[in-house]
Amino acid sequence: MTAMVGLYDREGMLRFVGRSIDACRDYAALFEIPLAPCSLQDLPEPVNPSLKIRGRRHLEGHSS
Repeated sequence: MTAMVGLYDREGMLRFVGRSIDACRDYAALFEIPLAPCSLQDLPEPVNPSLKIRGRRHLEGHSS
């Protein structure tokens, strides 16, 4: 699995996940996000990459 890099803004909000620092920089340039107050961090690999859903799930919204 390829390591991923996260671009966080100054409030700590994850703005983008890419496969490289260059991908994060390109994203920031595209949306004119200044890199000075941002941080780029390697993201940990997921412990269990498969998602298991138990029980029946309703994905449609219900009106009240």
